[in-house]
Amino acid sequence: MGDSKEDSVSRVNKVAFRVAAKENKDKGSAVKQKAQAATNPATSSSDQMPRRSSRAVQSRPEDTGTISLKGLIAAQRFTKGLKERTALKLAAKLGPGARLRKPVTIIYDQVPSTSSKPKEKFSCAGVDELMKNYLVSRLEKVSYDPLVSTRLAQDLSDDIKRMVKKITPPRYKLVCVVTVGKKEKEAAVVASRCLWDTHADSFTSYTYENQSLFCVATIFAVYFE
Repeated sequence: MGDSKEDSVSRVNKVAFRVAAKENKDKGSAVKQKAQAATNPATSSSDQMPRRSSRAVQSRPEDTGTISLKGLIAAQRFTKGLKERTALKLAAKLGPGARLRKPVTIIYDQVPSTSSKPKEKFSCAGVDELMKNYLVSRLEKVSYDPLVSTRLAQDLSDDIKRMVKKITPPRYKLVCVVTVGKKEKEAAVVASRCLWDTHADSFTSYTYENQSLFCVATIFAVYFE
C-alpha cells in the first residue's frame, strides 16, 4: 500500500510539472510574438493582410489618376509665372528704361464734318493761372457780406472776362459765371450744363476760399463761325 501511494504521488507531481512547463512555454511564445509585432509593425500587418487585398490596393485606377492630377497642378504652378519672370529678366538686361521704350500708339480723334475746326483752340491752362492769381489778390482780405456779395460777384465776372479776352483766340465768345457764398460747415455744389461742340468749345473753372467766403469762377469759351 505504501509503495503504491508513493508511486501515485510521484505520477501526480510529474503531470503537474509537465502542465506547468507547457504553460510557461505557451506564455514565452506569446511574449515573443508580441515583441516581434512591436518591433516590426509593418511586417506583422502586411503578413496578416491577404495578398489579394494588397494587389487590389496597388492596382486601383484611382491612385494613378491622383498622381497625374498632382503632376498637372505642379506643372501649372511652375508655368504660371514663367512669362512674367522671363519679361523681368529681359527688362533687367535691357536696363531701367526698357519699359519707357515701348511703342506708344497714338489715337487721333476724327473730327466730324459738322464740327467746327478753329485754327487755334482756347487754352485752359493759361486761363487757370490767370484766374488763380486774380482771385487770390482780389479776395485775400475780403470778408463775406450778404449786402455786397451780389455786386462783388458781378464785378469779379466782368474783370475775369476782360482779362481772359486778351488771350483768347479769334472767333471765341466768352461767358463768365461767378458764385460767391459764405464759408460755413455746410457744403455747396456748383454745377453747369451746356450744349456745344466738344471739338471746338471749351471751359475752365477755379475755386478760391478764405476764412470767411468761397468763390467759384467758371468761364466758357464758345467758338463762333
